Amino acid sequence: MSMSKQEEARAQFMALAKAIDRVWLDTRRSGFTDVVREYRRVEAEFVARLNDDAHFVLETRRRIAEAILCAAHDHHPPLEVCREAWNDLVRLGFTDLFTRRTMTWFYADCCRYDEQFEEGLAVLAPLIAELERALEENKVAQKSTGSYEQELETLCDLKGALLAQQRGLIDPERSTRRLDEANPPTPEEERSDALWDEFSEACLAVWKTFARTRERSFADVAAHYRRVEADFTARAREDEAAQDLLLSVKKDIADALLKAATMLEQPFEVCREAWDEVVRLGFPDLWEQCQMAGMYAGACLRTHKPDEGLAVLEPLIAELEHGLEAELRRRSEARAKGEVPMQAGLTPKYYRDMLRSFVELRDKLEAQRRGA
Repeated sequence: MSMSKQEEARAQFMALAKAIDRVWLDTRRSGFTDVVREYRRVEAEFVARLNDDAHFVLETRRRIAEAILCAAHDHHPPLEVCREAWNDLVRLGFTDLFTRRTMTWFYADCCRYDEQFEEGLAVLAPLIAELERALEENKVAQKSTGSYEQELETLCDLKGALLAQQRGLIDPERSTRRLDEANPPTPEEERSDALWDEFSEACLAVWKTFARTRERSFADVAAHYRRVEADFTARAREDEAAQDLLLSVKKDIADALLKAATMLEQPFEVCREAWDEVVRLGFPDLWEQCQMAGMYAGACLRTHKPDEGLAVLEPLIAELEHGLEAELRRRSEARAKGEVPMQAGLTPKYYRDMLRSFVELRDKLEAQRRGA
């Protein structure tokens, strides 16, 4: 049976998304010019496939323009190049408000990187005003306001950083072109980054072989990850640039093994062993701890080990509640001084989302313990 025009367009949109993802993966070490050339090649290919479908052609051009702006944000070409990418996207228009919000943030952050705070603020201002109006309208109509509050939180964090630049303040958490040029990476750091990229790509190759199809056994996947670790460890003995990365490599391998154990639904003992190794090596930050704990607690629920899952979740829930309270207080104090608070660590949105997820999981574990 032949596909309808709508079905064909839907299939082509899916293929376009995969092609864009493939370019991103294949050009991570390439220069910005090469990345753009690959995206334009994909654009020409897909426009030619359905060139009589005006909607498909427009959306294809929009997706490519979005990808190029994101690449500009990552590669840091001159701001004039970023501005050209932004203007191209504005000319094509945005598919929806979410895309407009996301792309506006990317371009405004390009402006922040080049310390062009006035241009960044000018881009953000109308979108923030529009979202604030929509938020108030939803409050009056007693409709959900969560999405608008979250969008505003992200945009206002960036606005705070731009206003800080305007006041001559330096945010140590955010790089700028001036700072990067004043502190270029040493040859050792460049070598270390290249080695880390090689290690990451090797891990990604393992991930791809089981994450979607789940056809490999856990023992096979674990052995593959251990080979990647052993190869890097052997190279570290001969390359001083790699030695400082060894602990990070071991942590990443431990994380990968826990992810594989939970995704491949291994018995509790296997998941517990993987979790213990992750805990032994430590967590670089609360975000990573929450990510790993959520996986392990989910495995505890699946394997009917509620006490073990609750022992991990309950102290983290308390820590997240404390963190949210402290962050809200910090932001409130900044606003009381007439300032737009800058992001300093995890956002209230992250705290709320993680708390919502953990509380839901905790309730399920408690019900399981009661035999409900």
